[in-house]
Amino acid sequence: MKKLSVTAASKRAAGPKAQIRAMAPAERYDANIDYILRAAAEVFAEKSFGLASIRDIAAHARISFPRIYYYLRNKEELLYLISRRAFEQLASRAEAQTAGVQDAEAKLKLFITAHIEYQLDNVAEMKVLIREAGSLSGRNATQIARQMREYSNLCRRIIEQVADQHGAAMDRETSRIMTSLLFGAMNSVFGWYEPARDREQHGKIVDEVYAMVVSPIAVRSSAGLSQRRAAEA
Repeated sequence: MKKLSVTAASKRAAGPKAQIRAMAPAERYDANIDYILRAAAEVFAEKSFGLASIRDIAAHARISFPRIYYYLRNKEELLYLISRRAFEQLASRAEAQTAGVQDAEAKLKLFITAHIEYQLDNVAEMKVLIREAGSLSGRNATQIARQMREYSNLCRRIIEQVADQHGAAMDRETSRIMTSLLFGAMNSVFGWYEPARDREQHGKIVDEVYAMVVSPIAVRSSAGLSQRRAAEA
């Protein structure tokens, strides 16, 4: 039998499966689910939810095919849990970043930063969330739609606060459109982002996305002020 080198043995010992085996039983169960979800996200992102199989996921996670059913019932449950966890983590990051911030523009920039940083840290999960959430059905679809709406409304409220801060009150349809445009810009980043080229440009990416939302609000505010002054003249 070929003997492993010290380096190879160390890498194997430091791997995620070895770390899970070292945990207490209660922690090990949750860690195994987390490990399977990450593997499933990578497979769904590469093959799509429709084309991927449980066997593909088991092979990618390097666990036996029957063992996966000890933790999860079916492929849709995997998609649901990946989506639910992504929205929970996105909302948690956004709320932690913006907590206690009074200035609406600073809050919006922090929200954008939190969203884009999560996306770049979890590319597979974001691809699944954006491309595959529509594959869910029944109660799973309803739950994810609710989380999506809550997260979107968090962003929408901040955009409305920015408009109020500029004295450019925004109606609900306009704030809905602005919110959708912002998410469209943020969620496109992983499609063109190249780590070697863009890793040092995170701040610039955030600034440009931020400007796409705030600049029109500032223009609207300036136009409104000019109209009021003309009416008073």
